Amino acid sequence: MDAEHVADDLEEVILSEERILARVQDLASELHGVHEPRTPVLVGVLGGAATFTVDLARAYPGQVEIGWMAIKSYSTHNRASGSVRLLKDLDVDISGRDVVIVDGVIDTGLTMSWLIANLAQRGPASIAVCALLRKPETARFADTPTYVGFDVGPGLIVGYGLDHQGRYRNLRCAAVLSPSAYEVTPA
Repeated sequence: MDAEHVADDLEEVILSEERILARVQDLASELHGVHEPRTPVLVGVLGGAATFTVDLARAYPGQVEIGWMAIKSYSTHNRASGSVRLLKDLDVDISGRDVVIVDGVIDTGLTMSWLIANLAQRGPASIAVCALLRKPETARFADTPTYVGFDVGPGLIVGYGLDHQGRYRNLRCAAVLSPSAYEVTPA
């Protein structure tokens, strides 16, 4: 779906599809330079990172393995509480492997910190984080290499796999959702 199809719902398009895909290519090359000749495991965080994870794997100039996790993080008054529930665990054995956690957006960093700690208990050779977007208030992860596509400002970002109430994931670009669209009830 193109931005023009939901223009009334968007406050601003912040990243075009072309710009995103160019940066994904750069990130894949950067990760390959670090992990070659080993085969890293990309751990995609469902559902917001599905598009990014697949595009990153396709751009990677070597072998990768993909695994998926789904988690639910809880918030109070629109702020992350740090409480996380595992909905789908990883099906890949990561013991002794290089792991790259792939996420669409790191907002506060609380959920990512939980993921890093959870996966570290499984004995990987290394853990890195690769996020398409990072918000300004995000905590940094000590001793964990972090690769970021774009630093972005505040606002609810949708598109390129990121959603609001299950909508806008198929938007080709990344955009800030207009506050007036928050109250729209899906048909």
